[in-house]
Amino acid sequence: MKVYFIPGLGAKCQCFKFIKLPEGFEKIYIEWHLPEKNDSLSTYVRKMSEKIDQSEPFILVGYSFGGVIVQEMNKFMKPEKTILIASMKDKIQIPELFKILKKIKFAKWFPMKFFTGKKMLSYAFMRSVYFNTIPSKKQKRNQIKLDEFMVDLNSDYFKWSIDQIINWLPEKECEKIYQIHGTNDLIFPFKKIHTSYATTQQPHLEIIEKGSHLLVLELPKKVNKALENIILNE
Repeated sequence: MKVYFIPGLGAKCQCFKFIKLPEGFEKIYIEWHLPEKNDSLSTYVRKMSEKIDQSEPFILVGYSFGGVIVQEMNKFMKPEKTILIASMKDKIQIPELFKILKKIKFAKWFPMKFFTGKKMLSYAFMRSVYFNTIPSKKQKRNQIKLDEFMVDLNSDYFKWSIDQIINWLPEKECEKIYQIHGTNDLIFPFKKIHTSYATTQQPHLEIIEKGSHLLVLELPKKVNKALENIILNE
């Protein structure tokens, strides 16, 4: 069965390079592309979905903002399972930071040119999103270079993407949706994820202890095990 992977905001599918699937499952990447001027999230998602073969069973996996994309795909597609990694699926899980950025209309006025290219602010922004903290000596030895997984798209892409993710409101929950989340994720705080599941009493959460927002690169073995549990046993 084919498993389609969509990366996070500003990331290439190279971020999934350590992810391995159980035998019999094929990993397929869907990369970001530049949105057209009048693209809504819905029209953008439909263009991304053109790469998915719906003539046979498939699974969707979305990392961070990619998790929002796969949930939007569920509005017109029927995957066997939808798996979110370090993302959000309901109003309880929306980070307080996103609510603040939405209220001040951050994407409308902030100069997005600082988030692109090889500028220092661009590097600092991506590190704050994916690494969260100053890396330890061990992390520095094993650390992937940001250029290996940062997408090389212009400021329009970042402005559009940030506007979409901070304004996204979950609607009806997808069928057969699962989450993999790290306890040290500072972008989508684990406390909110835990509260969501405690409230709804749903069992479909794989917890990665000490996993940060970059868990797909820092703790791939644990993520692989979580994916295996969901794909084969759920």
